[in-house]
Amino acid sequence: WIQGRFKGTEYTNGLAATRKVAVGGPFLRGQTIVVGALEEGPITVNGHPVLTSFPSSYTLPNGAGRITYDSNGRLVDGATHIWEKKVVRMDLPLGVTMEIFRWSNYLDFRLTMTAQPGQDGCCGNFNNDAADDGTWHMMQRMGGRVSPGENLFNHHMHLGWTSHEEALMRMCEGTRAAEADAFCARSNPAGSVPFKWCKLDACFGSNEHLLRMTKNLGI
Repeated sequence: WIQGRFKGTEYTNGLAATRKVAVGGPFLRGQTIVVGALEEGPITVNGHPVLTSFPSSYTLPNGAGRITYDSNGRLVDGATHIWEKKVVRMDLPLGVTMEIFRWSNYLDFRLTMTAQPGQDGCCGNFNNDAADDGTWHMMQRMGGRVSPGENLFNHHMHLGWTSHEEALMRMCEGTRAAEADAFCARSNPAGSVPFKWCKLDACFGSNEHLLRMTKNLGI
């Protein structure tokens, strides 16, 4: 299992960025690795800090792989070349490798793996059909949250309306708001996707300039 925790930052006007990544489950033979942005605290394995010096390396118990922490790695986002690189590389079972770039309040990462039976999630389902890899399709298949029995983090994040989201919702009004409400009620009758996510996506998900718009409005 590979899971992400997504939260807004002051630099993204509340829009979500990857703040933590957790790797674990049966394929990792009982180990759980959690890597967060620099301000999120230390890298941990099974809840214990590891890789506390830089650079350093760590071998997982039970032959589950190896983790290194240094400045080596090809950037995911070229614009980040101005910052010092702090890169966690994982070489794990089933040919899974990850390069995680730790910045002050978010992560960039690159995941390389082969297709696995039943694979699904934010990176798609690996069925060679990009049309069903969107957020909405994934949530319809899997639901909006990881089930408690499979959650690799200590707890679920509380989902409330942020001030930025409330400001966006005030901009979604009239016919547009009514159509979004109807779409979410029709497409998500069982409530597998939290209503706020559905409505935000229905109102603004296709707006490629949303971030620029929110900055201009001071949201």
